[in-house]
Amino acid sequence: MSRHKWLRAILVACVILLALCSGAASALEVGVRVGTDVGARQSYDSQELYLRTALPYRLGEPGGWQVSTQLEGNVGRLSTRGESLSYGGAAVAFWLARPAAPVSFGVGTGPTYLSRNRLGTRDFGGPWQFTSHAVARLDLTQALSVAYRIQHTSNAGLYSSNDGINIQALEVRLRF
Repeated sequence: MSRHKWLRAILVACVILLALCSGAASALEVGVRVGTDVGARQSYDSQELYLRTALPYRLGEPGGWQVSTQLEGNVGRLSTRGESLSYGGAAVAFWLARPAAPVSFGVGTGPTYLSRNRLGTRDFGGPWQFTSHAVARLDLTQALSVAYRIQHTSNAGLYSSNDGINIQALEVRLRF
């Protein structure tokens, strides 16, 4: 199966999984992220679209701080000096939030599939990677928020080469 077919298959699987996990009370979130590398010798830029929905697992007291779970599917593009690769992935995230507060914090991880093993000076080793992230989000309205996200993508030693990449990104999210 070609790499672009893998990416399409991942996107379709993520949409189906999100639809199955999304209950009537769960909000669907759609967003875009744009970012750049952190500390690389060569500049890398990232653009990403995502869909996110709540999972039914939650801890905490109503009105107080709560930890909730969410499932996300994403597709994106990573580029440098006229070269680019496409990627797609899924992630499970844990969010710490208080209903009355406009600020929330999230961490998560999940698999990522790359359309190319090499990009610029980086050798990712193979197509399968893992992406971990941390996010600070500010709700501007009930439906609109902005966030700062830092993420690390690498193959966790699956391949002999493991040139991971760190990306910092700004995010805009719409909630339905």
